[in-house]
Amino acid sequence: MDKQKLDVAVVGGGPGGLFAALALLESGQVDRIKVFERSQGYRPCGAGITVDVNGMKAVKAVHPGLCSRLEAAGVDFASFEEFDQYGQKHADRASLPIAQLDSADKLKKYGVKPGMISWSDIQQMIFETLPEGTVQFGQALSSFSQDEDGVRLSFEGQPDVHANFLVSADGYLSPTREALLGDGPPPFAGVMMWRARFPFKEGLGLPQGPEWAQAFIGGSRNAVVYGLAGNVVCWTIAVPLSICQENGVDFDAEQFATSKTRRQVSSYQNMQSDSTTTGNFHQRCMQAVQGFAPQFVEYVRNTDPSTMIEHGLFARTGDQMSSRADVGWGKGRVTLIGDAAHPMRPTGQGLNTALEDGAVLGWHVQDQGLTAEALRSFEKERIPRICKIAEQESARGRLAYQKDAKDSRSDLWGRNYKPTAKAAVTANSVM
Repeated sequence: MDKQKLDVAVVGGGPGGLFAALALLESGQVDRIKVFERSQGYRPCGAGITVDVNGMKAVKAVHPGLCSRLEAAGVDFASFEEFDQYGQKHADRASLPIAQLDSADKLKKYGVKPGMISWSDIQQMIFETLPEGTVQFGQALSSFSQDEDGVRLSFEGQPDVHANFLVSADGYLSPTREALLGDGPPPFAGVMMWRARFPFKEGLGLPQGPEWAQAFIGGSRNAVVYGLAGNVVCWTIAVPLSICQENGVDFDAEQFATSKTRRQVSSYQNMQSDSTTTGNFHQRCMQAVQGFAPQFVEYVRNTDPSTMIEHGLFARTGDQMSSRADVGWGKGRVTLIGDAAHPMRPTGQGLNTALEDGAVLGWHVQDQGLTAEALRSFEKERIPRICKIAEQESARGRLAYQKDAKDSRSDLWGRNYKPTAKAAVTANSVM
């Protein structure tokens, strides 16, 4: 037996890739696994995201201890304010779905407590749950090939890696998917997004502490700002490419027709970029918010550029994803998870469905062994549900900022996930 050969190589060290590795380890069928992450290390960056009922259930099925940590870190929103694009407060507007987590009620009904958590904190908590040395940093995949003996992975400036199977979690502009399926990148929605965080600062007019949120809505630019645990303030803004260009931001719409430029300008790979690149993020965002709500412009101005993420909005529709229902989104010894498999609108379910992916993949490997058949069974189970969620989230994205918008996701939360072998032992030991 090749002692250097891995059971599984995971490409992509975001929360989805890390959690898939954890689920496979917890299945009891995988011993030798590594996660290959292109960045040189993790840093606090980006904004927050809701780990919702379905995501928490998936985590609990794999690792109850990690679920408890996430629940403890999550916040609900006790206060919510809405402003227009000029920064004027709407006194008569009802609370929007972003503020309606109802964590206590959901804990009572579903047995888990959702909450808004910093993206970086989610990543760090899963990373800390994995055995030391599982994640290999500075590993940028350049190519891979597979045969009956396994998968050979080549990394830029690094030795090749041999594994029995490859799980790719390399984002919605996934090079692995393009090499595997050749079906092109997901459609660009014509919107650029920036996300960031900064420590609470006096003088900005913000509430201190967590559990508050603000939305700036109107015109064609929408933004949210909110407080999270640790006295951290997070913000996100979506700006149409046309406004970016009107404000002098250097994005060429024609170049977005090529996947190469999409990856350079709009990939989540930019999360771990150097200070020069993130400085450019800050400069472009400041240009993009010209003429927007003045208090939000100040939030951006007071943000450390190293915490910023810049990306385009790319998504596949449920109909586009359903076209792979019969053949799956993987081939042979390779499968995809998270945004690489099913990029969605940024309403939060991208992360939650990636966590579902990990739980379901781990269970199929536990049930059938580490085989290509287990990968295909995983894909066959996931695609119908993913298509339904994608369509629902697309509709929710269109309604999210409307007055008295109703949250229609309750049918997502009834799904339970079969526990991995180790999680079942843990659950039985505390009963």
